[in-house]
Amino acid sequence: MLQALLALVALMGGPALGDAPARQVFLVQDSGWMEPFLTAGGSQFRPLVEALVDAARVQGGEVAIASFDQDGQVPGRTSPRILYDGPYEATRVRAAITAIDLPRKAGSSAYADADFNGALLGAIRTGLRRRDGVIWMVTNNKNAPGNSAEVERNTAAFYAALRDSAAISRIVAYPVRMPLKGRNFSEGGFVVYGIGYGAGGGRALAAAVGSPGLKALFSHPPVSLKPVLASGLTLRFDRLDTGGLQAALENGVLVVRGADAAAGTALRLTAHLHNGLYPQRVAGARLDLRWSEVGAEAGLARAAVSPAEIADLAPQAESGPLAVVLSLPPIPRPNGLAGLLSDRRDVDGTLTLRLADLRLALEPAFLERVRPIFGSGLFAGDQMTGQLGDANAVEGRLPGLFRDYRGVSEAAVSLPVRIEVAFSPWPLVVASAGALMLVGGAGLGAAAANRAKSHTVMLGAFPKRATLRPYRAQVFRAPDGSRWQVRAGLWGPARATRVQEPGPGA
Repeated sequence: MLQALLALVALMGGPALGDAPARQVFLVQDSGWMEPFLTAGGSQFRPLVEALVDAARVQGGEVAIASFDQDGQVPGRTSPRILYDGPYEATRVRAAITAIDLPRKAGSSAYADADFNGALLGAIRTGLRRRDGVIWMVTNNKNAPGNSAEVERNTAAFYAALRDSAAISRIVAYPVRMPLKGRNFSEGGFVVYGIGYGAGGGRALAAAVGSPGLKALFSHPPVSLKPVLASGLTLRFDRLDTGGLQAALENGVLVVRGADAAAGTALRLTAHLHNGLYPQRVAGARLDLRWSEVGAEAGLARAAVSPAEIADLAPQAESGPLAVVLSLPPIPRPNGLAGLLSDRRDVDGTLTLRLADLRLALEPAFLERVRPIFGSGLFAGDQMTGQLGDANAVEGRLPGLFRDYRGVSEAAVSLPVRIEVAFSPWPLVVASAGALMLVGGAGLGAAAANRAKSHTVMLGAFPKRATLRPYRAQVFRAPDGSRWQVRAGLWGPARATRVQEPGPGA
């Protein structure tokens, strides 16, 4: 039901207008289990939430500060309760966060419970105004034990919606250790969830996570919950053994210059695989390097990598050296005049490193760090398993979103490549020389055809010395009065033809 509602809200809302910054909503849980954070002396909870708003805000963007519990339990107010909505102003944001209290149920001294899916939908409808944006949820993931079956179903639906709804494009989490003791409860910490709603919200969340403000606020990278591989695996090249070729990364493209078309090219690279995930380490994977080429001659080159396996690559760490070989066979010159006149050809393709049989595992140090946060058995229902014990057993107590990495069995890292192949200049030289000879011959012929030469021609019995141009006829009169038409060619003697005179009376 919640997924259907999310889809409906997405259809009703649509992307943010124009290029306006995405709105951000900061939801703070105010149910009973948050008592130590909100009431303990010396608690740094409110200052941290205030710093979160400041670090995540975007210039010109609007923020909404809200608290949430369970709608209908607290007389006179709804959940979520908007405490401030508008442009970022430090004093107003601080006042709104200061106003977060611990409400009690109607007619009872018990603190209010929490409804996570109601808070999520309310944040989308009211806080984001049904448009793309980012929801920051600050919670300790706990519900009161013995809640109604409806509350338990809603909580389970909340986690399922986060995982399965297409409207939720990206989710990250920052577990925060903050051991505090209140009047009734003791807590070890809480979690800040960043939820990107819509495509625009996913992009805004990615930008916020990469901003200097959030990197400075939290001492550890965020956990990428959806998609798991959002932080990704990347290839870094630290040595290009090109054998005389010129190779370099230009705007994310590996450009290789000077390859010999006639002899082919063997490009040898030294690369490292960087594990940008957190807190997952690459326990093991098989490596396979493939080349895909743009154009009709796809598959022309061949690629290989060694070693063929990788194991135990820690989060935020690089592998040992990987030897990459890209073999390019001799390249034919393009057909036609265009090919004859070409001195190079660009071969565009992509190197793709595939990690098959990929096995990810959570870093033990991470599990130890979050033990005080997730060590209790009061998580909001998300099929938790395992007994509390050593650090590895804590994984079974994590919300299911933190364990979705188990469904990842493969990954791929791609690098665009352009190889500039040089052709031999001799065909072009020969063609150019031939063209020059033809042009020269034509010019000489034209000059010869237009040059006048002296000829001795017989006009009957009378010799005549004349200057003639080739193929241009002239008429001369002989001493006996006869008329002759004389024509010269390029070669040989000129020829004379008598012109018949008209008779008397003609």
